[in-house]
Amino acid sequence: MDPFQRETPLNLQHLHYPLGFPLQLKTNSGEVLEAAEESWRERSQEFDKEPVILEVVVSGGGGGYPPPPVYRGRKHLISVVSDAENCGLSDFKRHFAYCFLSSEAVRDRSFVSYYFLEALAKVTLTQLYLTPIHAACVAREGKGVLLCGASGMGKTSLAYFCTRNGWTYVSDNESWIVRDRGTLVMGNPARIRFRENAVELFPELMGKEPRRYWNGKMSIEITPAGATAGQCCATQVVFLRRQPEEPSTIRQLGAGEVVERFLAELPLYEDEVRMEQTNSLWRIAALNPVELVYSRMEDALRLLERL
Repeated sequence: MDPFQRETPLNLQHLHYPLGFPLQLKTNSGEVLEAAEESWRERSQEFDKEPVILEVVVSGGGGGYPPPPVYRGRKHLISVVSDAENCGLSDFKRHFAYCFLSSEAVRDRSFVSYYFLEALAKVTLTQLYLTPIHAACVAREGKGVLLCGASGMGKTSLAYFCTRNGWTYVSDNESWIVRDRGTLVMGNPARIRFRENAVELFPELMGKEPRRYWNGKMSIEITPAGATAGQCCATQVVFLRRQPEEPSTIRQLGAGEVVERFLAELPLYEDEVRMEQTNSLWRIAALNPVELVYSRMEDALRLLERL
């Protein structure tokens, strides 16, 4: 008997590099392989680490289309559960994650990628090596600038505007500090996602069809033109505050205030992971952090170039 499906053959395998780290995918589904290829084909190996093993078992299903999952964690384990047939687990201390999926779920590759493959990869790699921060990232002459701030402050739009004006694009809204590499920041330069109203700022987006992503947001996604990079060393932290009709100004921020802002948005992991992540945030917070108040993209770019 095999009620836990431990012995299901996983004969399809491929080595991927999400955010540059090795991940060995094992599955019994060609559709899962295709979904993983769409998510990670742009990345090559950048870090020599023990591979994370991700096993994905697809069964016959029959339970209908699954709902979005919930994520829960205790100690070194984090679970992902949609329903009885679509669930997974990450154990970062063993460099291992798995999920069981129904045949109905894997027909929608974006669902599988967003909620299971990418989620399990990111949550495992985050616990092992990374500190996620809610920030866009651009670079100029090799120097990285993290564009931080609450939703609606224009992180993605300003990153795109910088890229249109000769900067290098690294990430739009989600960046990762590599904890054992100083201020090295990883991003996903293969795509950039805008809110629907971005067409008011960038007419070239007109005609691009917005669609609802699995996080519930309507977004316009494009492949960035111009220079891109998957990583850079951050040298400046800028918190954005977009204020219509206000003059553009810059003020200094204290490192302690910056760390508090970052920690407020950082999910709680195990104590040892939290300590390493906090230490990495202090390194970032030491990079002459400022708050940039602006109303026009042109003024924000001018101040960024001065920095």
